Amino acid sequence: MSSIEGLRNRLDSQFERTQDAIDKIATNVEGISLDDIAAFNSARRQNASASWALNQELTVKHNLAKSIINEIR
Repeated sequence: MSSIEGLRNRLDSQFERTQDAIDKIATNVEGISLDDIAAFNSARRQNASASWALNQELTVKHNLAKSIINEIR
């Protein structure tokens, strides 16, 4: 169970870091270069991956809880 908690903490941290990076890049648009655009796109992809993983975790938890409740009935 602790490995799941560790994974969740890493995913949460990654999500927060990428969201901060996206916000920082988006607000600093003066003197934007191709490298800045590439960094922004990279941060968005990392953010999307973290969001997908968190969504999958919630889906699994929901389905597990639903299965447990159905077995109790």
